[in-house]
Amino acid sequence: MDYLFTSSLTGVGIRMLIISYDVACQWFINFWTRMGHLPDALKLSLPISAVRALVPKFHLQSHEEKCHSAFSFNYCKGVGRAEGEGVERNWDELNGQAPSTAEMVPGHRWETLNDCCGWANFRKTMGLGMPFILRASFHC
Repeated sequence: MDYLFTSSLTGVGIRMLIISYDVACQWFINFWTRMGHLPDALKLSLPISAVRALVPKFHLQSHEEKCHSAFSFNYCKGVGRAEGEGVERNWDELNGQAPSTAEMVPGHRWETLNDCCGWANFRKTMGLGMPFILRASFHC
């Protein structure tokens, strides 16, 4: 997990990082120690205070009570009223694709699921300005 995570951040210029992960309270505890064992090219150049791992709100209730405040989006500065579940929203639509893609060869299955995710992202992008358009029409 550490190798995959740090590889995804290689070459990305960021100053602060918030990680939303179901088991962040278990994975992130010794992250900085384990990062010392990774290749130099994968080590994060951010200060420890600029990286924070949080548990999405829906998942947090099933964790031990000691995790609730330390890994809650509610008590983290800079995340607004985020709930951290956004990365899981495509699963509902993708689960419906399972019967259609079950017998496809791996490459075709990947392309089909990639198209489904692309369509979901397109719809989301096209709808981003909608609340502002609707709000503006009510003020006229």
